[in-house]
Amino acid sequence: MKRKEMDVLSETINSPVIQFPGRQFPGILIQGDSLFILHGLTKEIEDLSVGHKNTELNAAIAMLKEKLSGFVQEYEAAMKAHNMQLPYSSR
Repeated sequence: MKRKEMDVLSETINSPVIQFPGRQFPGILIQGDSLFILHGLTKEIEDLSVGHKNTELNAAIAMLKEKLSGFVQEYEAAMKAHNMQLPYSSR
């Protein structure tokens, strides 16, 4: 683990806006438990869309789920690498 200085544009409790050094645009920090909840919601949306023949909707859901799955995997790998407990029960 290393420490870096970042610009904090907003300290809103569950969505602080930060700018990482060298990045043109700032981002929002999403807490791990909130990320996991968002990822779970994609599964619910996917389940609700079963039977709909809207291929664009199904493709959008799949892309969202894939992107959030990647974020969750990265989060869990970083937590494991630093022997930190997850803020949720993993699958």
